[in-house]
Order: sequence, then C-alpha cells, then structure tokens
Amino acid sequence: MADPVLQIPFEDAFRFDPSPTFAELREDRPVARVRTLAGADVWLVTRYEDVKLVLADPRFSRAAVVKQGAPRVALAKPMPNSLTTTDPPEHTRLRRLVVPTFAHRKIERTRPWVADLSAQLAEDVARAGDGADIRQLVALPLPIQVICQLLGVPYADRAQFREWTELGYSMKMAEKDLVEDAMTSLTAYIEDLVTKKLANTDQPAEDLLDELVRAREEGDRLSQEELIAFGVNLLVAGHETSANQISSCVATLLRWPENWDRLVADPSLVPSAIEELLRFNRFSEVGQLRVALEDLELHGVHIKAGEGVMAALNSANRDPRAYEAPDDLRLDRQDNKHLSFGFGPHFCLGAQLARIELQESLLALVRRFPRMRLAKPAEELEWRRVLVSGLAELPVNLNL
Repeated sequence: MADPVLQIPFEDAFRFDPSPTFAELREDRPVARVRTLAGADVWLVTRYEDVKLVLADPRFSRAAVVKQGAPRVALAKPMPNSLTTTDPPEHTRLRRLVVPTFAHRKIERTRPWVADLSAQLAEDVARAGDGADIRQLVALPLPIQVICQLLGVPYADRAQFREWTELGYSMKMAEKDLVEDAMTSLTAYIEDLVTKKLANTDQPAEDLLDELVRAREEGDRLSQEELIAFGVNLLVAGHETSANQISSCVATLLRWPENWDRLVADPSLVPSAIEELLRFNRFSEVGQLRVALEDLELHGVHIKAGEGVMAALNSANRDPRAYEAPDDLRLDRQDNKHLSFGFGPHFCLGAQLARIELQESLLALVRRFPRMRLAKPAEELEWRRVLVSGLAELPVNLNL
C-alpha cells in the first residue's frame, strides 16, 4: 500500500516549534510525497545531506520551475529571468555580474549606519513603553529603511510595497486572487524605477540598482527584464524576510529569558547566537523547490524527470545527523553550518546584509533593554500565514 500524500504546510504549522511530522519523515520517509498549497504533488526531502544534494546537484533545476505546467509551492508564480530561477551557465553569468555589488567588504561598510539606525529604533521602543511591539517598531522599519536606502527605492512608498510583498508571500487560500495582482503591481513599480535608472546612466551611481544598471563584464550586461527581476527579488527578500527573522530571533530568546540574560552579560556572543537562531528557527513551513531533469533514485524512491523536489531547509537544520542535540538552543554552538541561506549555486546573495541587520538590531535591544521580557506568553503570540514564517506581533515589557 502506497504511503499517503501529506498536505504541506502541515496542520500544526505556523508556530514556534517545527511540526513533529518533519522529525518523523527524517527517520521513516526521508523522501515523502506531499501536496502543496498550489495543488502540486512533489517529493519532500528532509535530511541535511539530502537537502544539500537537491540544492547543489545540477540534476535538480531551478530554471524548470518557471516552465509551463511546472509544479508550484505557493500561490505566487516564480519570476523568470531572475537569479533564483536560472541554472548554470545563465545563473553563473547573472551572479558574476552582480557579485561585486554584494561583496562582503562592500556590504560590511553599511554596519555603522545599521547600528546607528538600530539604536534610534530602540529609543522608539523606549518611548512606547511596556507593551511596545518589536515587530512594528524595529523588525519592520529597520530592513525597510536599509533596503530603500541601498536599492534606491523611495522610503515614502513603503506602505504600498509592504502591502504588495506581504500579499505576494501569502499562504492563505482566501487571498489567492489578490496574490497575482499584488505581484503584477510590484513588478510594474520596479519596472518604472529601472526605466528611470536606465535613462540616467550618465549620472554617478548612488545605490545598488544604479550599480546593477551599470554592471557589465566583457561587453555583457543585465537586460531590462533581468534588472526588474533583481529589483523585485531584492525588495521582497530585503525587507519581508529580514523583518520576520528579526522578530523570530528576539521572540525565541525571550521565550527562554535566561538566553536574553546571557547575551546581556556577554554581547560578544551575539554573532554566534544569530547563527544558532537562524538554524533553530523555522525559515519556512515548506521548502525550496527544484525540478528533476532526469530519472534518479534517492533512498529507494524513484524520482522521475519533470517531478518537483522540495528541500526542507528547516528540517535539515534540526537533523541529528548533522547537529548534536539539534533541538537545543545553544548560543555558543560552533561550526554551525546551517542551511537557512541555502546552499550551492543559489546561496543567498544578501546573506551578509541580513547578518548585519540581525546582529546590530539584537545588540541595540540587548544593550538598551537588559531586563526585557515578553508581554504575553509565547504560545499566545500570533503567527502570519506567509511563505517566510513570521510573527504578526511581538509585544514586550521593558522593565526599565
């Protein structure tokens, strides 16, 4: 008798702890059949080494996910002509053109500014007093201001593109009809920005989008479609993903206050704590999708060419084969090779910027509010049903 096809996200999704189903699948069905919100039946891989294989092996394609009839994970359609929906050699070409813009040393120059902004936002929290919502006062405004400044997007438009990106990531079937309209509007907005940038290439570059417009190597450059795709991906990932991670990191620490107290006593632990929190917290209730380009076998399961294979990063990050005591939060965990930023050719281009935002926002809060605690029990906090997991609120008491 065939194993049942599981519906993903699982019924017990969108909460602090990962669904026990992931642990069960890692042990008993490391390659399992699941049905996505978009109605596609795909294979789900849950073990650390298998997830790395799917993310890095050229037999599993990202370009194929945008083809007609390809399986889909979420309600929004993946965007063609982007770094996230191409395979080598096209992916290699795109990445080579934009890597200088995201070089570690270059992005690291933003740290003092992000630190200052984090300190300013912490003062907003102090003015709000007990019951202040960390999501609204820090987790959202920090990455939005950063990505607007870096990308050259008008900060005054933040309410509009926030609405579009939140809808674009929605995992609510009731919002299905709104998702496509939101992504169409966001794409048109970025297209207008790119068009203006292309008309002013004789002016000095002032932001990342300017630099991407000018990016070229040996006569090669990004097309207008590629620039638009970059702009959309960077705007969405640059604020929605970081905002959710900032909230999750702070909430997880405050869920067990002794962890907060430990960082207060030793702020030098913040970098390793962030890596551990990235591993420990769920990044998504689903996974990164690839399409098999040829027939292959994995753990005795025959995967056919054209079938979708979903790599569950959050499950891989809790695999006992890869980590000692994976369900323990260890702020000083060493050699933490988590997969939250992906693996292989599609490793997140903005990983260093995300790390800076997470580290500096946490440092600012730890220094300003050494006795901060949750204003309501962790189990009562509401989670948003979005592709990248995040809290809807994070009220705290400051105990100043």
